Amino acid sequence: MKGMPRDVHAEPVLATTRIQGDVLVGLLKKNELLLFFSIDSPADFVGFLKGLPLTSAQTVLEQRAEVAERRSRGVTALIPAPGLNVAFTAAGLAKLGVAGLAGVPGLEEFVAGMAARQAVLDDPDPAHWRSVGPQHPADGVFVLTGASRAEIDDTIALHLAPPDEHGWSVVREEVGTVRPDPVHGHEHFGYADGVSQPGVRGTTPDGDIITPSVDRDDHPDQGNLGQDLLWPGEFVFGYPGQDPQLGDPSPDFARPGALVAPPVPFMADGAFMVFRRLAQRVPEFDASVRALARSTSGADAVSPELLGAQMVGRWKSGAPVELSPVKDDLSLAEGTPRENDFEFGDDREGVRCPWAAHVRKAYPRDDVRHDTTPTELEVAHAEAFTQTHRMMRRGITFGPELSHAEALSGRTTQQRGLLFKCYVTSIAEQFEFVQQAWVDAPDFVQPGSGLDPIIGQPSTGTHSFLGAAPFSEDPTNKPALSVAHFVTMQGGDYFFAPSLDAIQSL
Repeated sequence: MKGMPRDVHAEPVLATTRIQGDVLVGLLKKNELLLFFSIDSPADFVGFLKGLPLTSAQTVLEQRAEVAERRSRGVTALIPAPGLNVAFTAAGLAKLGVAGLAGVPGLEEFVAGMAARQAVLDDPDPAHWRSVGPQHPADGVFVLTGASRAEIDDTIALHLAPPDEHGWSVVREEVGTVRPDPVHGHEHFGYADGVSQPGVRGTTPDGDIITPSVDRDDHPDQGNLGQDLLWPGEFVFGYPGQDPQLGDPSPDFARPGALVAPPVPFMADGAFMVFRRLAQRVPEFDASVRALARSTSGADAVSPELLGAQMVGRWKSGAPVELSPVKDDLSLAEGTPRENDFEFGDDREGVRCPWAAHVRKAYPRDDVRHDTTPTELEVAHAEAFTQTHRMMRRGITFGPELSHAEALSGRTTQQRGLLFKCYVTSIAEQFEFVQQAWVDAPDFVQPGSGLDPIIGQPSTGTHSFLGAAPFSEDPTNKPALSVAHFVTMQGGDYFFAPSLDAIQSL
């Protein structure tokens, strides 16, 4: 996106001392523990909750600044940065006395809970979920992070224990760990994860920019190259959101949309948190990619490495196939300036990056639905529409590294996958919309695309996936593949992360 020069003074001042740290900035973590709980004595729990040292966005910004300063001096040792946040289900908020949520516009999905939305999300039967949900109902979750599990356990010992004396009990634990170098930040299939996070417009009360622009002249609407700056109301209540319509005939991407008001006053400076446990069958995925690659032929026959990259939309290094369609390019890999510096407008026919590639499904950028020859204005409006469905993702991997025994046998024997978290202000228009209208829609972005081969939830054992044709660049050469399902949703729910002030008001 390009527009007028960025006017930071026109952007909102964010209540960073009140907003929880994981929402807009992201708690620093090598390890994470999600401690799902039941509120057994609301009176005891409220007093305990008000005394917790919850980590604010301001604290996380200061921690990240310290890390950046140390790295500039060549110091790479980790700093102590324990994080503690909390979020509640609708049932949990009711126990805390937050009344009047039923029937409020914008809260329907939150009040219903994720299990009740199974048909919308094409999820497995909730009766078979192994994580939170109907089998393990939770009132809330403590989000604990640290450089090590010892740091997390120290936070528990100092501030959360003993649960029974504070009116709560543990329902379920989910343990996440960032994978080791050189696959740090990669999910278990091996691909760089969380590369395309949006930037956030706004400043702290002290005037510090939340997401600085690396190129304020040529790319005023971006933080890093390709990282679009979004208005904070997309992720936290009480601020302007994105304008889905823009202006005719000269679109202005820097113009804010309407104020995203909290559905009830308690929700100001808070956000919904979506949690899902996604199990991955890694050796089976690898075997399938090998077999599918062997089934391709002709000018656009692919190797397993290339087919896997096409299914994800990025090479394992993080380099986008849109920019490097036939071989990996480490100059475009995760952590390089151009890791996100692309749109899909130069590949409308999907010959480089398949229409159904995971990164294209989940974030279609300037793609136009059912149109491969759009006008410039249609592209601008499509981009504006896309940005109203973004999410602030905070996932982390769980489970052990793939063993050589599993790799040799081609069979998963140990549970591993992704603990998906995201923060939004509309569960329906952000998380659910992306899952239903994009990821699970076989005609998105164009008819015949097929489902997202990574996180799509097919109703049968296999689903269609239309590949690419990067060598010939002939759309008629794209292979139509039948892809099996290797990611299983095993439980989850909808939570709300209140502001620190809202917690004190209980």
